[in-house]
Amino acid sequence: MDLRLEAPPAAGVMMVAIGGEVDLVAAGVLERFLLGAVAEQRSAAPGLIVDLSDAEFFGCAGLNALLTAQRRIEAGGGWLRLVDPSPAVARVLDVEGMNTRLRVTAS
Repeated sequence: MDLRLEAPPAAGVMMVAIGGEVDLVAAGVLERFLLGAVAEQRSAAPGLIVDLSDAEFFGCAGLNALLTAQRRIEAGGGWLRLVDPSPAVARVLDVEGMNTRLRVTAS
């Protein structure tokens, strides 16, 4: 799994790019990374954009990590958005019906 902080698109917003394979082993690392990125903002309503265009494999554990991060971020007054899901991610979101629970945009 490859996790990268990208250039922030706006003040109070972090952008994380995820590449490679997100499996059971990587899911915990992903969750901690996402929550750490938001904690560093020290903003009243932190935003987190997650770019999934380079994810080659995305298992249910990765999906759970995204849901957990979204719940914790929203509980703190922030928001999380997924952008450009790769075909592997889109398939998991569709099969699990999570494309309505997680906020997904094209770009």
